[in-house]
Amino acid sequence: MDELVGREESLAEIRAMLEATVAGRGGCVVVEGPAGIGKTRMVRAAGERADALGVTVASGRAAEVDRAGSVVLMTALRGIAVEAAELAELAGHEDNWFGLVARLGAVIETQARIRPVLIVVDDAQWADELTGFALRVLVPRLANERVGWLLTRRSAPAELPAQGTLDRLIAEGAKRVTLGPLDDDAVVELCAQVLGARPDATVSSLAAGTGRNPFLLRHLLRGLVDAGQILINRGTATVIDGELPQSFLAAVSHRLRGLTALTRRMLGACAVLGRPFTAYDAAALIGSTAAEVVPAIDEAIAHDLLTEQGVQVAFTHDLIREAVYNTLSGPVRGMLHREAAAVRKAQGASPVEVAEHLVRGGSTDPIEVLHAAAQLTGRGSPGAAADLVLRMLDLLGEFDPARPGLAAEAVRLLASAGRMAEARELGETALRGVRTVSDEAAILVGLAEASRHAGQPAMAVEYIRRALAMTGLDDARRAHLLAVCGHGLLDAGDLAAAGAMTDEAIALAESSGTSDALVLGLSARSVLARAGGELDRALVDARDAVAAADRDRGAAAQRHPRLWLGRVLVAQDRFTEAEASYTIGQREADRLGTAWSQPLWHLCLAQLRLALGRLGEAQAEAEAGIQLAEQLATPQLAVRLLCVLARIALRKGDVEAARAHVNRTQELFVDGIGVAPAELTYAMAMVRSTMGQHRVAMETLGTVYQDATLFLGVDHGVAAMLVRLAMRAGATDKATAVVAMARRLAEQNPSVASLAGAAAHADGLLRGDLAALRIAVRHFQNCPRALARASAVEDLGVAELAAGNESAAAARFEEALGIWVGCGATGDADRVRERKARLRPDAGPGWSSLTEAELRVVRLVTEGLTNRETATRLFLSPHTVDSHLRHAFSKLGIKSRVELTRQFFHHREAQIA
Repeated sequence: MDELVGREESLAEIRAMLEATVAGRGGCVVVEGPAGIGKTRMVRAAGERADALGVTVASGRAAEVDRAGSVVLMTALRGIAVEAAELAELAGHEDNWFGLVARLGAVIETQARIRPVLIVVDDAQWADELTGFALRVLVPRLANERVGWLLTRRSAPAELPAQGTLDRLIAEGAKRVTLGPLDDDAVVELCAQVLGARPDATVSSLAAGTGRNPFLLRHLLRGLVDAGQILINRGTATVIDGELPQSFLAAVSHRLRGLTALTRRMLGACAVLGRPFTAYDAAALIGSTAAEVVPAIDEAIAHDLLTEQGVQVAFTHDLIREAVYNTLSGPVRGMLHREAAAVRKAQGASPVEVAEHLVRGGSTDPIEVLHAAAQLTGRGSPGAAADLVLRMLDLLGEFDPARPGLAAEAVRLLASAGRMAEARELGETALRGVRTVSDEAAILVGLAEASRHAGQPAMAVEYIRRALAMTGLDDARRAHLLAVCGHGLLDAGDLAAAGAMTDEAIALAESSGTSDALVLGLSARSVLARAGGELDRALVDARDAVAAADRDRGAAAQRHPRLWLGRVLVAQDRFTEAEASYTIGQREADRLGTAWSQPLWHLCLAQLRLALGRLGEAQAEAEAGIQLAEQLATPQLAVRLLCVLARIALRKGDVEAARAHVNRTQELFVDGIGVAPAELTYAMAMVRSTMGQHRVAMETLGTVYQDATLFLGVDHGVAAMLVRLAMRAGATDKATAVVAMARRLAEQNPSVASLAGAAAHADGLLRGDLAALRIAVRHFQNCPRALARASAVEDLGVAELAAGNESAAAARFEEALGIWVGCGATGDADRVRERKARLRPDAGPGWSSLTEAELRVVRLVTEGLTNRETATRLFLSPHTVDSHLRHAFSKLGIKSRVELTRQFFHHREAQIA
């Protein structure tokens, strides 16, 4: 393999990764460099080494057209014998990204238990969005399996979605191997290998003109040999005749001249096709028969221009395809793309691929393109859909009547893909050329959605208000605008204006039969009712929204009102019903492919489990949600999830981790995220209070003390914390206001035991009243909010001690300690231990430090279950199981499942002994 000359160090990195994979640690190597630099040959060498080590190789190669339609990773995995039938069945489930990726991960885990696996994706820069998403999820998730990853990419174009995936993997620890031009010694060695003689200065000069690219140099030298332009004398090679090719295109053109006309014509047509092809494909493109084309294919293979890939053939290198493609004139290229669109459509190809050829062929009919974009969006690939529509826009004239509608669609898609700057730039430009009220309103809605995704609710509301000021809007469009505006105002904290907008939206939606706007409006009104403490009314609106979405089963269903229903149920202590609502909703989101909602499900589950005191599970859900929020470019959701992590860290006594989480949220604000939920100010205040900055902490909360009803209705333990903080800062008036709010909320909802407990707890702290604190504890005994109950029990112990009741205080401290320890709240447990020194010391690191949730996962994993099987058995998501497993690995100081299993059985035997 002459192109591996001078690549010894790079090959050593890959070999090290393979050896680590065999040992059970896995790893990922990203090989990058320009086209022709030797990446593909390095992949082949890695495959040979893997075979020698007994590693199963699953290899795939992406093509430029793949980024719009194909699932490259699934194609690669078809080389794995185990679960091949399941992979075939999965091919029809590309709409459900999260379910599909989870199942692919299970297939890989199953194979890795039999033999180590190396998964290769060559030319990964062209990979489709689903493959990119799968890599982002599976590479870290399978880091402790016998799974290695070898990904290659070109250094450019950097704007492709897959490039961001690879950059992220490198940032998270993947080994980066950059292949550059060959050095002088390697160039001499390569020339000698190709020419069979040592090169002289003329050959070396020519080699320098190729940029020392091994692929270009090898093919250029072979072209010169074929043309008789190399003279070998006494073991030295010299270039003769002076007229030498100066680029790879010249070398390829020279080689093509020796082919028959039919072969050249066939190669040009198949270069346009952009993927491996059959003789039938080639024949259809050039209007010939397969029998006539077969000799042309054989000739191209003999000249090292094509290579066999099973029943298909492909260009030996994409550079050859590009070179052939570039020899075509513009009109010929356009004609062939249109012909390719017709052929591939007749063969049943994806509308996405057909649309790609239509766009490149200069078609100005947007119907096929919009059809393909809609299909991509349904698959959760808004970025690829946006690119498709943007290319269509480039073909349309400035005054084409179809342009505004396409621009509006592109703005919406860019917003969904998280490309906010592009969405705003395109939208503002498009607004200057709109001709109809409908088109202008559509563009403004797209800009509003982009602003909301970017965490800028004020800007979103401004766009909607501009649309609402327009005349000629029909009731359906107006209802939609009002509903979106209502949610934007909620995000901005303007509840009064949100209420007015929401009521008008619901009325118009009902009269016009606009289900999408109705679901949006009812969901917003549910939030408003909850903010006012009217939980029963909030429940009615949330259930009505769910019913309307279930009836519609279209765009309205994609609003996922069960998110809001679950939150009301949590506020009413109906945790089982809330979890059921989230489970049903998450399954529906998987079915619909609405990837944007996934971080929200994790957020809701994290908040639910935090309230229950299941800190380990809450942390796992929050971490999984943050990972997805980053992957889906929804940073405003990461803010709330980071707040959950900060509160968990404080409960565990890890102030530095809590500060780090809060600092990350502040970095998001620097980047322009404008949504500042009460959760954030509360988390910041708690960090400062823990550091002894009570006055600063209280001032941080600002308006929360003025109206904390919504916050108190979500987290019933907050009332006591706010009172305690105000008392420490000497602000009795603020503490009194919180008690009044908590009491009013409890009176409005007499059936919710924890609200009554929260009001009594806050009142008992304010007045130092033992009786009130005892009432609080009794109320909390009747609800599952473990953290709130532990806090009330501990405060009652403090009050008993102050009253001289030492035995009662000791009993309360013992009870609180048991709850804190059961929740995993090590920081709170340490505080109680200091108050009751007779309790045993805190367990140190090791098996005793694992939470019950982590132990449940570990037990099943050591039985041989995969992450997916464990998730199914425990009714958790694979993300949650993965997070528990990573925490267990960290606490135990191990790096592989093999080591985990060995330690688990050793630990169990020690306990038995």
